[in-house]
Order: sequence, then structure tokens, then C-alpha cells
Amino acid sequence: MFNFLFLFQFLAHLSVPFMIYYGSWYHYLCAAVIYFLTGCFGITITYHRLLSHKSFNPLKYFEKIGTLLGTIGGVGSSIGWVAVHREHHGFVDQDKDPHSPKHKGFFQVQFFSMFYKPNLRYVPDLLRSTFHITVHKYYWAIHFAYAGILFLISPFAVVYAYLFPSCILWNFGSLVNNLGHYNLEKKDFAPTNHWLLGILVWGEGFHKNHHDDIKSSNFAVNKGQFDIGYFFIKRLLSK
Repeated sequence: MFNFLFLFQFLAHLSVPFMIYYGSWYHYLCAAVIYFLTGCFGITITYHRLLSHKSFNPLKYFEKIGTLLGTIGGVGSSIGWVAVHREHHGFVDQDKDPHSPKHKGFFQVQFFSMFYKPNLRYVPDLLRSTFHITVHKYYWAIHFAYAGILFLISPFAVVYAYLFPSCILWNFGSLVNNLGHYNLEKKDFAPTNHWLLGILVWGEGFHKNHHDDIKSSNFAVNKGQFDIGYFFIKRLLSK
């Protein structure tokens, strides 16, 4: 699966020059909306805070909707993503950390982390879920269906509503793994907060706060921080 994910992300990155050359303001607006849906509701809220850490009790059906949004984001299935993330928390900034910039290097973490094979022993709960197993099994079929619908609307929609947002999602998420584990003041590898990434990646940039309390769904605990993901969890998505 993850070799196909590399090929997909290669194509997603090739969408950038097409957006620069052919994209209009409304194409960028649509791409931003898709990035918001797949990144905030799909990855940040569902894959990360709900599935990985069970940090809130969601409204009925949201887990499935959020998982599907994360799926078309193009950064891996819920089973694979959550397995790697839970392993990361088990070995933070150690040599067994699957996406540690200290041990893997910036470029490996930024562009090639899809080659790391998830250890499924970290996701026994998801492996008991018929829904998550089905989504994992038909991961690329879901992608083809989504891309096909977009193509019928407009061939260029495959670029601005699918590939380009996925490229953004991959790179911003990887930057959280990279910059969120390097303390610029101390010149050392450790979980740290980045205000700009906190805004661009829906609260994920407040990474030290998250590592300090992985069970909390609110990553913005200090003055001047605002967690967009938690805003929607608190007001719209939790019981």
C-alpha cells in the first residue's frame, strides 16, 4: 500500500506547477476548503485526536465521516496512520521513533515516511472494526471513486480538489513531525510549540502541549494560542 502512497504523493506534488500556471482564485479557494475538510476534520480531529488518542466522545456517525475525509486526504489509511502515530508516542525522539527527525533526518520525515511499515500490534481496536478494515482494504478504490467523480465535473478538479490539497496536507503534517520535534532555542530535538504551524495545521503545531498531555483534545493551553481543531470538537463534534 505504501509504495502506491509514494506514487500518489509524487503525482500530488506534480500538481503544484499546474496550480501555479492554470489555477484561478476560486481554484485556490476550493483547494483550501478541501484541505480544511481533509486536514482539520479528517486527520487532526479524527485520525489523531479521536482514533489515535480517544481524547473525546464524538457525535454518532462522525467517526465514519471523519475517517472518510482523512482517507481522501491521501496520507494513508486510518489503520496505518494511527499505528505509526501510536508507535511514535511510544518512542518519542528515540531511534525506534518511526518519524523522528533526529534519527531519520529531515528529508526522510518530510517526504518518505510512507515507506515505514506500520506495526499493527498498536491498533488492536481498529482491527476489530469492520468499518476501518473495509476502508483500509478498499483505500485506493475510494480514491479512484472520488477522483472519478471530480473528473466528471471537470478534469482540472482532480488537481485543485484532490491532488493539490493532498500535497499541502502531506507537507504541513510532515512539518509538524519535523519542526515540532526541534527546539530552536535549545538547538535540541524535543517536542516544541510552533505558533504558525498551530494555525496552519489546525492546532497541531502546539506539539509540546500535545506531548505533555496526549489524552487532551485541546492542544492550546497557553496564553495567545488557539486550537482550531479543538474549537470544532468542543462546539460541534463531541457529546
